[in-house]
Amino acid sequence: MNDLTDKIKDEKLDVIVLAGQSNAEGNGKGDASDYIPDKRILLMNDDSSPHFVKTGDKSRLVFNYPARDCVSVAEEPQNQCGKRGNLALSFARCYAEKFLKSDRKILIVNGAVGGTGFARGEWGKGNILYVRLVNMLKKALAFNPENRIVAFLWHQGECDSVENPSRDSEKRYLTHYKNLTEMLSDFKNTFGLESLPFVAGGFAEEWYLKNKTACDAVLKAVKQTCETLNGGFVGTSDLKSNNQKVGDGDDLHFCRDALFTLGERYFNAYCKIKR
Repeated sequence: MNDLTDKIKDEKLDVIVLAGQSNAEGNGKGDASDYIPDKRILLMNDDSSPHFVKTGDKSRLVFNYPARDCVSVAEEPQNQCGKRGNLALSFARCYAEKFLKSDRKILIVNGAVGGTGFARGEWGKGNILYVRLVNMLKKALAFNPENRIVAFLWHQGECDSVENPSRDSEKRYLTHYKNLTEMLSDFKNTFGLESLPFVAGGFAEEWYLKNKTACDAVLKAVKQTCETLNGGFVGTSDLKSNNQKVGDGDDLHFCRDALFTLGERYFNAYCKIKR
């Protein structure tokens, strides 16, 4: 990976925030049109290597600190199974075509970590992933005084749909709504944003239908948050899971081409917010 961190300080950056859990990271499989890297679209990660450590019957998210931030031309993530798709890439491609000025570039700041949520204290105001995201964004904005946050892309909620199974639907809805709105309100205040261009989306339909009652409570909270913030919510009922695409049993994650479609839908919702 060619680290461009020291080379972008003279660039003016439109910053896209990517946050949430595994569908935000991109865990898709199957055939899709490859994402073609664009030198105008950059990606910022750190090398803290978030991973879970199990103690007894509980898992805890840990990081390798100190960590180094790295900026590179955005490329489709890969693992041993091949290219995985990513909704932020197709969103950024659409943004570049419609909104990006000739003297600016896009920087996707990636704060997504699979298997995480509010329930175990990973996301939320003052919690580890939120603090990490804020710190990365502060560094990104500090590269150039003309850098600006233009979009907040969020995909999360599967974790909070299955944690604390004793909660009834109303308690689950109220808890998720409180956690999400408090975090995003703090985000707005931290970065002095009058409004927050926030977009979120639904779950993979195959998995959702197996966990419908708990999912409905979380999705109600996400949709209500979008309404409160004048944000956008994207439907996903027609998008295939990995299992539906390649038959691997993974009904939780969107397949690769579904992730790119999801990013385009996020962008269409974003355009309605900007009107």
